[in-house]
Amino acid sequence: MVREVALITVSCVLFVQMGLSVVVQDALKFNSRILSCPKCLTMWVNLAYLLLRGYAPIESVAASFICSYCAMWLSLLYDAVACLYNLFYDTLPEKTGSAEGSGQTSSDEAGGPDAVSKM
Repeated sequence: MVREVALITVSCVLFVQMGLSVVVQDALKFNSRILSCPKCLTMWVNLAYLLLRGYAPIESVAASFICSYCAMWLSLLYDAVACLYNLFYDTLPEKTGSAEGSGQTSSDEAGGPDAVSKM
């Protein structure tokens, strides 16, 4: 039981944090607060899973709320790692050695930091 709910918790948090929830909601033209919140999504998915697997209702509710609380901390950890990544990324030079003399523009001018570089 612990392994399954832990995997569900991590999956729900990553589903929301990576932006997949927004894409799915946009594709379906459906907005849901539950799908946009890692805590809510974790609680409801775990509760449904545990009840469908035949666990006692009290245990299912308690485990779902504990997982929801863990999802909050996992989301904060994910955000902290993302901030560290952004700080590290900002320290990198804007132009690489091969693009300086070739007339190519920096990533900000060519479509932002997510743009694919031209080789």
